[in-house]
Amino acid sequence: MNKLKAPKPVGPYSLFRYLNDGSDWVTCGQIPLDPESGELNNETIEQEVNQVFDNIEAVLAENNKSINDVKKFTVYLTDLVNTPLVNAQIEKRVSEPFPARTTIQVSALPMGSRVEIECLG
Repeated sequence: MNKLKAPKPVGPYSLFRYLNDGSDWVTCGQIPLDPESGELNNETIEQEVNQVFDNIEAVLAENNKSINDVKKFTVYLTDLVNTPLVNAQIEKRVSEPFPARTTIQVSALPMGSRVEIECLG
């Protein structure tokens, strides 16, 4: 049983939605919110990236999916220098063949986060 818990949305949106005929799905972007406190887990960028992936796995598990069901990640970073940290988490958590991915550098993210990731499956 999955011990991870998904954080509550911070706005009027769904964490997970089925698309089309129900065979495809999408998650909202996950930032490093601690699901217990509702605060950012952002002491280090490594903690942020790890928390985002924990949140993704929790959202997926709550919808009977796993991270290996992801077909594409869209990654938003405030600094592309942190891309290797994202790569390391993908290699640690996802089996090959790896999902497609788009990585975009942005000037800011919600609540001052340095990383946000959404998934398509």
